[in-house]
Amino acid sequence: MSTPVFEIRFPAYTSGGPPRCTPKSTLTGVVYVHILQPIRASCLSLSFMGSERASMAPESVNSSWTQTAKPRTIKKVYFNQSTVLWGDGKLRKTDTLSTGIHMFHFSCEFPRVNYPQSRTTPEYEIKYVLKAKLLNSRDAHTSTILSMSQPIMYVPETVAPLLPVSAEHGDTLARFAFCDNVGDGQGGYHMRATGLQQAFRPGDAVDLQLRITGQRTLRKVQFAVIEQTDCFYPQIPEPREEQLDIGRRLWSSQRVLSDTADLPFERDSCVVPDICSDHTTSKRSRSGSTYHAHLHTRLPNDVLVLHETGYLRYTYFVQLYLFSGSGAWG
Repeated sequence: MSTPVFEIRFPAYTSGGPPRCTPKSTLTGVVYVHILQPIRASCLSLSFMGSERASMAPESVNSSWTQTAKPRTIKKVYFNQSTVLWGDGKLRKTDTLSTGIHMFHFSCEFPRVNYPQSRTTPEYEIKYVLKAKLLNSRDAHTSTILSMSQPIMYVPETVAPLLPVSAEHGDTLARFAFCDNVGDGQGGYHMRATGLQQAFRPGDAVDLQLRITGQRTLRKVQFAVIEQTDCFYPQIPEPREEQLDIGRRLWSSQRVLSDTADLPFERDSCVVPDICSDHTTSKRSRSGSTYHAHLHTRLPNDVLVLHETGYLRYTYFVQLYLFSGSGAWG
């Protein structure tokens, strides 16, 4: 018996690879069946499911992990819809598909919902899959006669809102402001970053003004863009609760998105007090040297639009490496 051809095709999509869909988009296609002899079947069904599956203890982020059993995973289903393209959906009756070519057309419309973006890594998988099945009646020994799956690439809408200008920390023109200590004790630095954007799209340029204050001479500054993924179970905590509920974090991993690059900087000709009641001691605020730098980089086009899924939270940040005559800090 010759093997029948059973495929999901998208005639309107000619770019090659899986179709790309967005919120409110419509996906049209056909289930293509080519058989050389008649087949008795009950129905042809088509299902469409979006889901994520994450490992609870991935080997890539657990150096002490040893394979004693199949790794446990957690799964969340975003949606799962199905329809009958031919036959009896209750699987009570059977009919005959005649010899030749049969094409069953279908159309799927996505709701205006920003589902997470399709992605597969060693730690997790977010996928959207169309599955066609030619099924026997419910009293048959074998339920499935033919089966075919087709992945769909889903890309959520990108929205970078224009936010009002913030006067926080005295920067009347800066929409973004962040400060923190780098290193310990009096040998460390206080770093402050300001920028005119609080939200970015994939591929956007990122410009930050940096001010670094410390008592040791700064020799070199380098930076890299990092993507951090945190997996939580049974649910993602609110950002303000994250530090209070570390027990729900199963694992954390980082991915470097850019090559480490040198950052040119200039030393201020005079001491500029860097007052920060949250991080800086009074002695460090009023002594040492101040350095200024303009950090310019560009986000990759594959950064994720949504910062949370069912179990995952994504954080993007710039990692700075500061080098002095006596050590380095990051």
